[in-house]
Amino acid sequence: MRVGGKARRFAASAAVLLTACAAALSCEPDASPIFACDAAKGRKFIELCATSSGATGPGTLQYRFGSLDGEGREKAVELEFPRSLDASHRKFFGATYTHQGVYTQSIRFVSGGYGYTVFTRSKGNQLVGAGVDVRNTATGKTLSVDCSERPRFYIFELQGLVPCDTDTPVGNACIQ
Repeated sequence: MRVGGKARRFAASAAVLLTACAAALSCEPDASPIFACDAAKGRKFIELCATSSGATGPGTLQYRFGSLDGEGREKAVELEFPRSLDASHRKFFGATYTHQGVYTQSIRFVSGGYGYTVFTRSKGNQLVGAGVDVRNTATGKTLSVDCSERPRFYIFELQGLVPCDTDTPVGNACIQ
């Protein structure tokens, strides 16, 4: 199987990501954090973990949320999506867009009656927010878990690997 240009670029940058982001809390040893932060309230972490592309395919993508111990190390993974990493990129939707002057980068997925959106939002160079929004798909009620610091979000490494997101304030949006 031939590996395309985007997959090669992703594979080449995976090693850089592993060293560039020290906040790799719970990613498996062969995965790199695409997004990682400690939650602002409580001892929690939010992560998107990716493995590099290779001869066997485009790699994998997984969301992980869990608790930290008193020293900031992984204590327990409370939610992992998807459990099976086969074709995992296709289970997420990615977007970058500007709406009402706010630039957003986001990765979204749906699991168990809830929609999860991992995001960063900024206005100019000012961070407006970052974290994960959890929306009950039946009631529409949303809970936000904010990051305690400005996370690095290597969303452009997923360009062309995850489908565009049709559920944004601007309609269909892709990673661009």
